[in-house]
Amino acid sequence: MYKKIWLFAFSFVLLVSGLYPIQSTAASIGFQKEGQLLSKKLSAVIIKDIAFDWTKPSGGAYPDLKANDKVAIYVSMAAQRVKIMQDDKVIYTMVTSSGVDGSKATSTPRGHYKIENERGKWFYSPKYQEGAKYWTSWKNHGEFLFHSVPMDASGNVKVKEAMKLGKEASHGCFRLTIPDAKWINEHIPVGTDVYIR
Repeated sequence: MYKKIWLFAFSFVLLVSGLYPIQSTAASIGFQKEGQLLSKKLSAVIIKDIAFDWTKPSGGAYPDLKANDKVAIYVSMAAQRVKIMQDDKVIYTMVTSSGVDGSKATSTPRGHYKIENERGKWFYSPKYQEGAKYWTSWKNHGEFLFHSVPMDASGNVKVKEAMKLGKEASHGCFRLTIPDAKWINEHIPVGTDVYIR
């Protein structure tokens, strides 16, 4: 009995890894499809757990925006991505962490907003014992922001929180890598549309 279980498990591992040739019978094709599906699910889990480097731009080189270039920001809460759009084309994608959905205290509001006048290089909230660099307001004039990963009162990155980049984790703002937050702070003008879904 144990030999059969071991042989089945070993064959399954070979099947999933692609090292075992499959016969083209209906049963083995169905089994192969299940193995491929399982393999894809495992890859998705592994990819989801990758920590993003909060010290680097999340999408490579930034677009070179001219003074009159009209852009919009689209945020996908499901994908935890901020997309900079121009003429209905994605010109840059950033990884983000939005608020924790389902909690009144920490959820990020969905809807259509605009970048507001308020922005700065640093803030610290004694209430949350967290601060961040390069903040840019998009709702309630300083309440909901794009900003860097969280930092302590001395400006040191809170690594445990920064490692949550790409997952729901904030108190309602959009956390970004430090360079991504700086780029938005320095290049996205007041009045830019922000769509959150």
